[in-house]
Amino acid sequence: MEITDNYLNISSIYQELSLKKSQLSNIDKKENEKSTFEKNDLVTLGEKNYDENDYQRVLNKFKNKDNEVRTHEQTHASGATTTSAINYNYQVGPDGKLYAMGGSVRFDTSIPENSQSAKVKLEQLKKASSSVSSLSGADASIAQTANLNRQFKR
Repeated sequence: MEITDNYLNISSIYQELSLKKSQLSNIDKKENEKSTFEKNDLVTLGEKNYDENDYQRVLNKFKNKDNEVRTHEQTHASGATTTSAINYNYQVGPDGKLYAMGGSVRFDTSIPENSQSAKVKLEQLKKASSSVSSLSGADASIAQTANLNRQFKR
């Protein structure tokens, strides 16, 4: 009786081991297929599989946009009091570096009680938001609001 029970226990253990081994084999097979797919889908920059002129053209676009965005936002920030640092939105360029593709500046828009101080501050906000050569929608909206508030304070 005892031998039979041991035999059944050992048999069930071997059965469970066989099932687990089968499951692991299926997992390994899926991982191998995934790995093969990733190897075939890999882009290597070590080999010259791109045109150097195109690479430079795209890299220059990233650099120019980065310079334009930084100048734009710094111009805004220099015109009025801000409540935080300039916030940039970045994108990775073809060389793996981060380039600013957009940004924002948060102005201190609190209006002083003194009407003369309020006029001065609203004028600063208007100038700061419209001081750049190309206005964004947000820039134009801030300038318009500051102008309306300045007229209202008169």
